[in-house]
Amino acid sequence: MGFFKDIHTLKQQAKEIDKTFDPGAQARDATARMAAMNQQFAQANAALAAPPGDAVEATAQIVSVGTTTGMLNMDPMIPVNLLVLQDGLPPRPISTTLVVPMTQLAQLQQGASLKVRVSHSDLSAVAVIWN
Repeated sequence: MGFFKDIHTLKQQAKEIDKTFDPGAQARDATARMAAMNQQFAQANAALAAPPGDAVEATAQIVSVGTTTGMLNMDPMIPVNLLVLQDGLPPRPISTTLVVPMTQLAQLQQGASLKVRVSHSDLSAVAVIWN
């Protein structure tokens, strides 16, 4: 008798969840997150593909590290706040999400320094040089 009661309870819980489930809202949220991720990837690609006169190597200090927001090719996507230190310019903060290779995950600690490539023409374009 207990087994059938548990099944009935699970069916009731499923009905309650279905009342508030909105697949359209989930799809819109996923589309917005995908657009934001594509924009961040485009900025990183712009920093890596910038002409030699525009792209400069710099150092970025990690201010804070968030929790993993997803995976891309088995590499975690982690939101970070960086302080970019570039010769001749004042330090500037940048918030971005990095795709971190699993072998480099230990480098992602608060206070650590990373080699980055930044663009002079687009101040938000930053890419981490992992190797």
